Amino acid sequence: MNHCIDFFRDEVRNGFYIPTAIKQAWACALDVLAEIDRICTSHNITYYADWGTLLGAVRHGGFIPWDDDLDICMKRDDYIRFREVADAELPPEFVIHDYERQENHWLFLARVVNSSKYGFNEDYLNRHYNMPWLIGVDIFLKDYLYKNPEDEKKRCDEILRILAVAEKEINLGNVSSARALYKKAEDAMSRVPESESDRICQIFPWGLKGNTGEPKEYYGEAVRLPFEDTTIPVPVHYNQLLSMRYGNYLEIHKVWYAHSYPAFDNQRQSFEEETSEKLPAFIYSDDLLKRAPFHTKNQPSKRTALFLPIGPREWAGFQKAYEKESASHDTDVFVVPIPLLFKDYFGRIKMSDEEIIAATRLSEYPSDLPLYNWLDIDLDKLCPDFIYIQNPYDDQNPCLTVPDYFYSQNLQQYTHKIVYIPISKTCEFTETDRNDQINMKFYVNMPALFYADEIWLQSENIKKQYLANLVNFSNSKNENYWESKLIVKSGLYDSDIKSDLSSVKRILFCICPYEIKEHQDIITDALKERINIFKNTSDKIAVTICSYPSDDSCAQLLLDIAAQEGLICDYIAYDLTDLDEIAMSFDAYYGSASPLVPVFAEHKKPVMISNYSV
Repeated sequence: MNHCIDFFRDEVRNGFYIPTAIKQAWACALDVLAEIDRICTSHNITYYADWGTLLGAVRHGGFIPWDDDLDICMKRDDYIRFREVADAELPPEFVIHDYERQENHWLFLARVVNSSKYGFNEDYLNRHYNMPWLIGVDIFLKDYLYKNPEDEKKRCDEILRILAVAEKEINLGNVSSARALYKKAEDAMSRVPESESDRICQIFPWGLKGNTGEPKEYYGEAVRLPFEDTTIPVPVHYNQLLSMRYGNYLEIHKVWYAHSYPAFDNQRQSFEEETSEKLPAFIYSDDLLKRAPFHTKNQPSKRTALFLPIGPREWAGFQKAYEKESASHDTDVFVVPIPLLFKDYFGRIKMSDEEIIAATRLSEYPSDLPLYNWLDIDLDKLCPDFIYIQNPYDDQNPCLTVPDYFYSQNLQQYTHKIVYIPISKTCEFTETDRNDQINMKFYVNMPALFYADEIWLQSENIKKQYLANLVNFSNSKNENYWESKLIVKSGLYDSDIKSDLSSVKRILFCICPYEIKEHQDIITDALKERINIFKNTSDKIAVTICSYPSDDSCAQLLLDIAAQEGLICDYIAYDLTDLDEIAMSFDAYYGSASPLVPVFAEHKKPVMISNYSV
């Protein structure tokens, strides 16, 4: 599976900064999923997104931003069929980890992994987006439960006794005996036939802990939802399933204790400990604090500001600063979009000249923005007073770069002041937000933050987080240096968007297939009732209809009902990369649970979820 270069860009989702390093792991996991999906499709084997992956598909249209693993589940019969063909049909370098064949894998789940060992040869790195570590997809198994709770408790007690004996064998090093006992426990888990059950469960560990599972009909029909740059099957009853597990699952609680994050970091640490080798990384030295001299001799008579955006979406992070500079009559402002380039592990650009030219994506910037071609810019002649940058990496991003002429280190010789502005506003995370803190090492401890003369940040709190991180990276030195360099700019990301003073409010009405499935007996009448409420207030409310997935036929049902009831409304198809823009274009959201909900909430727009019980 090939992912476009834009997939690997740093971005902020739901206030969480996702750096390229995490995107590499996502891409590798999606490649493993693609192979599983290919086999399952070929053999009519059913699987579903599960746990965080299911929640991510429904609420975010992809990974939960602060997660990096991929979970699916299969009913046991489907998994047995998958195992019968997987060894022959998976790519030859792929392996399956389970208790039968993987050392110390004492779990009742399988993991399909993209290799049996780390890969530092050029071919491996090129195929895995410069990611040398093992990345996989977890497969959880679902078994049927007894209808009688007492029978289920007896089975769970039996399994626990077997596992207690198995643990003793493991401690004694009797691997074959332990595996035989695990097989015996697994036979007990699969004992109940579907015809004698009405509930299904992941017995290890949840059933053994007293969990009563979920209705088996939840794991019947599937619907494919968007997941990053692909799709993934989820139970069509996903709303009921997620509500049963998490309650109000649309409400974001950014806590993560399920596994280490990022998962690949443990492999890096183990590799360095085992080999006594340090992998290439950006490290601190006192020389980083020494500014290169300003060499340019040309002195323009007018003040000059140069903006170097790395993409149309990232441009929004510059918008406020650009508006201020443009409002000054004694300042010439230049906007020079620079291309983001894909490189191999050894730093070589892996794009043709045509691809590099196309990578600037000039046509996607605001049409009223005067743009200059990066190939035509002579910084020595331009001699800008200010250079605004937003790429923190120079050559330190694991798979992306910009032309080295625009590295922050090189820019020092052409200007008195480089200003670094992060690509987007984040949530106001603190030292207790573990994954936010972890990710800072990927995008804060980077060259541009040393070579820039000023670093503009959104708040005193975020300054505090940057300060602690950079002081720690600098061997607990230079606190005064960073204190003066980190500058809080109020309203840094709040561009001057004119308020809509119209008395008519724009409502986005979204419908998802789960609503039709859950309420098929009443759905038509219920939607008519809602449409007529909007019709009766059409002098105050303008309705636009959409669906999730964006191309799902359920939107047509809603459009047909609106036409029948005489409500004039618009329809919008959208891409998941457009969610922020959509949220800013409407006054409120009504309808199904979808990835639009947390984005509207983030923009402080009213959200109302359809309730069929009233």
